[in-house]
Amino acid sequence: MNWMNIARVAKVVALLAFVLPWLVVSCNGTPLAEASGLDLATGGVKAMNQQVSEERDPQWWAIAALVLIGLGLVLSFALKPVRRAAAGLGGAAAGALVLCAVGMMLMIGSFKSEMTEKMNEPGDPAANAIFDASEMQQAMAEAIRIETKFGYWLTLLALAGAAGAAFMAFSGRALPTMAGVRAGGAAADPDSAYWDSINKTDRAALEEYIYRFPEGRFVELARSRLAGTPQA
Repeated sequence: MNWMNIARVAKVVALLAFVLPWLVVSCNGTPLAEASGLDLATGGVKAMNQQVSEERDPQWWAIAALVLIGLGLVLSFALKPVRRAAAGLGGAAAGALVLCAVGMMLMIGSFKSEMTEKMNEPGDPAANAIFDASEMQQAMAEAIRIETKFGYWLTLLALAGAAGAAFMAFSGRALPTMAGVRAGGAAADPDSAYWDSINKTDRAALEEYIYRFPEGRFVELARSRLAGTPQA
């Protein structure tokens, strides 16, 4: 396991979290509508009350975030060497994170405005003669709650983790392992720690090692392995 693989796993978790609940709209504890990240991307908000329309436009930011997550995964395998792959994956993760955070904030604001307008629509004149409709509508509008759920926060956390792990891979820092500790408890030098963390049969990983440690103790071994490793 290395930082790139951790970043890829985090990206997959973020992708899977799109099918979990992201948003619930309720009034005095009664659910009105709910949506997963995939629902927001496709416009398939699940309505539980006639006050909320089932026909909603797909959220462009959710679609863009999905595309960036998938693109980041593809780039992490397609780009060589590791530094370029890490930059592509990390950039896509950071972009998707910003889109989800800002997009959700703007959507919640828009949704609240929409619900307030619906509550402020003129009611039945006969009912208005008996009750103060404006105060009732205002109370109902204030009772509406829009909550972000576990799936949304898991997506943000996974994207932040993917971006962080990609940065570690880009900077060349090796993942701490038991092999990184020598007898007597002294930490291994970066050269040895990085060598221990890479796949010795991966041509790109060997080339990356030589790039990072041109005078490293394992350079000759890495070149020898490259000579016997077929081109991708």
